[in-house]
Amino acid sequence: MKLGGLVMCLCAAVLLSACDQSKQTSDAQDVLRVGATPDGYPHYFKEGGEFKGFSVDVLNAVAKKAGLKVEWVTSDWVGVLGSLQTGKVDTVGNFADTPERRKAYNFSTPYYYSAAQLAVSKNNNWVHGLSDLNGKTVAAELGSNYANVLKESDPEHKINLVTYEGRDVVVNAVAQGKADAFISGQVILLGQIKQKGLPLKVVGEPFGVRQVALPFRKDAQGDKLRKKVDAALDQLRNDGTLKSISEKWFDQDLSHAPAGGQN
Repeated sequence: MKLGGLVMCLCAAVLLSACDQSKQTSDAQDVLRVGATPDGYPHYFKEGGEFKGFSVDVLNAVAKKAGLKVEWVTSDWVGVLGSLQTGKVDTVGNFADTPERRKAYNFSTPYYYSAAQLAVSKNNNWVHGLSDLNGKTVAAELGSNYANVLKESDPEHKINLVTYEGRDVVVNAVAQGKADAFISGQVILLGQIKQKGLPLKVVGEPFGVRQVALPFRKDAQGDKLRKKVDAALDQLRNDGTLKSISEKWFDQDLSHAPAGGQN
């Protein structure tokens, strides 16, 4: 082969390689890796091999607006939190935006507002709310923000708080009388009791409203993704999409702060 031809071939190879690397980099930047639990109804669940749920619909709508592709990374909740901390995922849905968590992450604008509620065994006829639990045991899922909500609602520490790893373990503990009540999100409890036929019932009024947003690590890539997500969420709120998705799953609009504000 002549020298000129060889040089041209080498240049072409270099250009093709550069294009491939550029495409791979672009593809990687266009992916939004989301940590999720495979059985987190009504936020995340698999049906017919497809992810569905309230937070799934929101994240898919956000990704479409922002020109991103969602990649679901599933594990239990403790694993989801670990993946967020180590950078295996970019963000996590259904994650309360709290001052403590803001020390580690930058949050998007909120996409819905979550209230806590109590659930007890369906055979329990004596617990009607927080005031009935002084000296009793309330269970929360390990890593859940609802444990903190309970602590704030019990400043004199009259309630014994215990945590378990895994929602099924918590449900069994309450159903079997090992714990007197379970604290979790109102819509999660209502949805899972109905969908799974759990041997529980909700009691008392919802409390401890928190804004729920998407957390991102405090680095350049995290900031870049968060800005794209914020712009998309603003559009989805303004055009009524967030309201529509909320009403689809909960029969009410949870995309705006309640009239009484957060507590």
